[in-house]
Amino acid sequence: MSILSTTTSQAATISVAHHVGLHDRLLDFSDVRVIDRDTKVPLEEISTFLYIPIETENGITYLRKRGMVISYNEVSNITSKDDTPLNWSPIVKVDGKLFISVKYIAREMGFQVEYFQKQKTQRIYRDDYEHMSHEEYETYINKILNAKQTSTQPAEPEGQSKATIYLTFDDGPNKFTAINNSTLKKYNTLATFFFLGNNMKNNSSIINSVVNDGHYIGTHSMTHDKNKIYLSSKSFIKEINEGTKLVKQMTGIDAKLVRTPYGSKPHITSAMKNELIKNGYKLWDWDVDSNDWKYTDKQTDQIVKNVKVGVEKAYKSGDRDIIVLLHDRSQTTLALPQIIEWLQKEGYSLKTYTPEHHIVQNFLHDTSL
Repeated sequence: MSILSTTTSQAATISVAHHVGLHDRLLDFSDVRVIDRDTKVPLEEISTFLYIPIETENGITYLRKRGMVISYNEVSNITSKDDTPLNWSPIVKVDGKLFISVKYIAREMGFQVEYFQKQKTQRIYRDDYEHMSHEEYETYINKILNAKQTSTQPAEPEGQSKATIYLTFDDGPNKFTAINNSTLKKYNTLATFFFLGNNMKNNSSIINSVVNDGHYIGTHSMTHDKNKIYLSSKSFIKEINEGTKLVKQMTGIDAKLVRTPYGSKPHITSAMKNELIKNGYKLWDWDVDSNDWKYTDKQTDQIVKNVKVGVEKAYKSGDRDIIVLLHDRSQTTLALPQIIEWLQKEGYSLKTYTPEHHIVQNFLHDTSL
C-alpha cells in the first residue's frame, strides 16, 4: 500500500484495490481513491453512471437533480448543498481531477450503500429496482475479483490474437453509419450495428451497404424513448418485435440480437426479461463504454483514450471477448480510425456478431440471453 499526496488538502490518499458496484454490476472506474478513510471516485464518471447532469460556471461545479443542487467551489474547496456549505469535503480535487465520496453522492441521490469488507467493495442500490441479494452479489464479485487476481498475461503465440473485440454501434442508421461503415471497410474489419426502427425506414441504401459488407444488424428498439419502451412488458416487447420485424423486412435476416436503450440495468424487469426469452432473443450490453456521446468533434482523443483504457482493463481481467459500446455520431467517425489502428497494432482481432458463437454479456447475468 502506497501513500500519495493530494493537491488540495493535507488528507492522505491511499492507493489500494477498492471497488464500487451499482445494483448487480461492478463499475469500471479509471481511478478509485481512499481519502481520509472515505472511498472517492471521479465525479464525472459516477455522474454518468447515476445520470446526474454536471455544469461548471465561474469555477464552481454544479450537480443538479430532483430539485437539489450540490456545488463545489474550486477556489475555497468547499462543497455546498442547496447553497449551504458542508462541514466536511465530500468533493476534493486530486491531481487536477474532481473526486466525490461514494457514500455521499449515493445517499443524496436516494440510494443505499452496502459495504463488503472482505472484497473492499461498496455496493450502491435501491430497493425499488430489482437486484440480486447481497449474498448473491458477494458470490458474483468474488468470481470477478478472483478472476482479476489470478489472470496472467503470457506472451501471445505469433500470429494469434490477444482477444476478440466486438465494436458495436448504436442509434443508426444515419449518415454517420455510412462513414463508419466505410472506415471499417478501409481497415478490412467487421462490426455489429444496433439500429433504431424509426431510423431504418428511410435509409435502405445504408442498411444494404452494412449488410453487404458483412456486418451484423441487431435491433435497438423502434424509438429509443425510455418512457415509452419501459412503460410495461407489453410496450417493451412490442418495441423489440417491431424493430426485429423491420430488420427482417429490409434485409431478409431474422436477427435475434438485441441491445436495449440505456442498457438492460436497471430498466428491464423480470417480466420484460421473460418476454425476451420467450421470443427467442439474445441480449448484449457491453464490457467497454467509450462514452462517445459526451464529447464533441474536438474531443475525439478522449473517446480513443476511453476505449484503450477500457479494453486494457477488460483484457487484464481475463476477458477474451470484449464488447465495445460506440454510437453512430460525428465525433465517433473521427475517433474510429485511431481506435481500429490501435486495436490492430495491439494484436486484437475485430469481429462481428455471429449467432452460432453467441457470447453471454448482459448486466442481468442471465445465461439464457
